[in-house]
Amino acid sequence: MSVETPGAEVLQRAAGASTLLVATDFDGVLAPFESDPMDAAPLPGTIDTLRTLAALPHVHVAVVSGRDLETLRSLTGLRPDEEIVLIGSHGAESSSSAVREAMEAAAVTPDDEVTLAELRSDIETLVKEAHPEAGIEYKSAAVVVHVRGVPREVGDAAIADARRVALDHPGVKVLKGKSVLELSVSHADKGSAVTALGRHVGATSRVYLGDDVTDEDAFMRMTRPEDVTVKVGTGSTAARYRVDDEAAVAELLAELCRLASAAHVAG
Repeated sequence: MSVETPGAEVLQRAAGASTLLVATDFDGVLAPFESDPMDAAPLPGTIDTLRTLAALPHVHVAVVSGRDLETLRSLTGLRPDEEIVLIGSHGAESSSSAVREAMEAAAVTPDDEVTLAELRSDIETLVKEAHPEAGIEYKSAAVVVHVRGVPREVGDAAIADARRVALDHPGVKVLKGKSVLELSVSHADKGSAVTALGRHVGATSRVYLGDDVTDEDAFMRMTRPEDVTVKVGTGSTAARYRVDDEAAVAELLAELCRLASAAHVAG
């Protein structure tokens, strides 16, 4: 499968769709990674570009993340009354009622809540006693071990031990990301949530940008000829196209916005 940079013709075709959905991951796509995850900030202009896209009558926009919904809203600076849809916790949370309804089957159960509480306790003990260099992030349906900025061998050991903790809790989903290991009791995934939103808005073309393994669920679901899936950075992927980094994402979104605005005027 080709993973070349999407050219002008590809973006022009998407921009001219009768109904376009543009969805993008947050960390590593709109915002560079930081040692402290709460310091992550979108590159200047990217959120404004998304706002401009969302204001076009034939375009719908979503920001998708493993972050919980409240944190995602805080980091993006998007207000509740804005048209951009937020999808958090890998699809388990959303500002869109249509997405929430579609993902009800993947909702966290009371038994999952018990498992999560036990899991959090075990991870806290692990980090405190064996890996104090690691960080812990709490989500509504997951606990995440962060090792960004620590020596590689130290981080690898912490990730390996956290993975072993997960094995003691049946049903826990293990998601390995960039310098993170997420242990989740949610049954949701980004691909299901984004495709649900696409169905709801009647998207005839879908653009999705992501950088991590959790974005592969979306890449693998978006296989229609009209879809544009873009992997950010290196690594194997099911995406059709690739760009180098967050700066390249900002440029791609700006060009897509320009083309979509022109298509609206021409239409």
